[in-house]
Amino acid sequence: MAIALSAQQAMGIYYSGYPRWKLADSLNIDIRCHSSRTLVTYFLHGKVPERWRPSNRSLFRWQDVGFDRWVASALQPTDFLHGIPGQCLESFRRARSLGIRTVLNHATGPAKQVARILAPEYQRLCLNVAGDGGITTADLSRIESEFSCADFHCCASSVVRDQLITEGIPDVKIWVVPYGANPIEWNDHGRTRKRVAGEPFRLLFAGQVSLRKGLRFLLRTLENAGNQAWQLDVMGPLLEESRADRESYRGKIPIVYHGAVSRAELAEAMRQSDLLVLPSLEEGFGLVVVQALSCGLPCAVSSMVGAKDLIVEGVNGSVSPVGDVDVLLSVLQMWENSPRRVSGKWDWSEPARKLIELSMAS
Repeated sequence: MAIALSAQQAMGIYYSGYPRWKLADSLNIDIRCHSSRTLVTYFLHGKVPERWRPSNRSLFRWQDVGFDRWVASALQPTDFLHGIPGQCLESFRRARSLGIRTVLNHATGPAKQVARILAPEYQRLCLNVAGDGGITTADLSRIESEFSCADFHCCASSVVRDQLITEGIPDVKIWVVPYGANPIEWNDHGRTRKRVAGEPFRLLFAGQVSLRKGLRFLLRTLENAGNQAWQLDVMGPLLEESRADRESYRGKIPIVYHGAVSRAELAEAMRQSDLLVLPSLEEGFGLVVVQALSCGLPCAVSSMVGAKDLIVEGVNGSVSPVGDVDVLLSVLQMWENSPRRVSGKWDWSEPARKLIELSMAS
């Protein structure tokens, strides 16, 4: 989004927790980086087994609080400051003292609602959504304070917009701006997939394999599918919380767990698959959906995936009620019998234009 805004001459300063070398393709954006805590966090998260490192909750809170304090100390005058829940409280307070309007950007729904949605799923496995799911009373308190400091709220989907309205945010203060995909990485230029007789119907699940992603619904669907000539590729880190569901699978359809893969590997998998399936219990948007569409791959998503706003039923994908394995099975069978290649444009230029338009009207 920052690159697209810059191309339309609407980007000010970009405060990043990533190291500058990770942002080499950022063109002429004025980037200020503070990455020491990010590097430590992602090293521990990616290289140290889950049982031997601090919890994700502790790691990311430590990272976010440090970044927030640094932005507050480095903030320069601008028209709007955009921040992410959990990491912008001090920044917003500083912005308001400088007369800068603040925009809280929601990648997911409000934390209280996310906790409420996920609580039964964690309780099913005798886990605690606060302790194991990463949402604590302290997190909620901090985010509520950020809400009180926000002049506007920006989200990527109608799913999150409706949740914000439920939290008492007036509709006129909510901007809905969908995400895009970088066409250099995510495109269908190398898509050669064309199923022939005898080849399996290739399903793809992409994302962190956590309880939130609803993989168990897809596994139950595959069990109900019987001896179909299908294959499921699962690409993403395998969290311990999903182990019981993965190990309980008794279906006949083969599943390949690839673990974490590079963006290039995921893009190629999208070009060589027949359908992306994202059955999430809670998904503010689902960036893999727009990435898959850009690679020519249709998407079957649950009704709780925000990117459903981009789905045209039967044309570039399908939307099914969350947790309904019977409907999901019908959807998969339909797409097996009606293979197609998606075409369209889902880059960041239109989201950037929409954000500029909303900003100027506010």
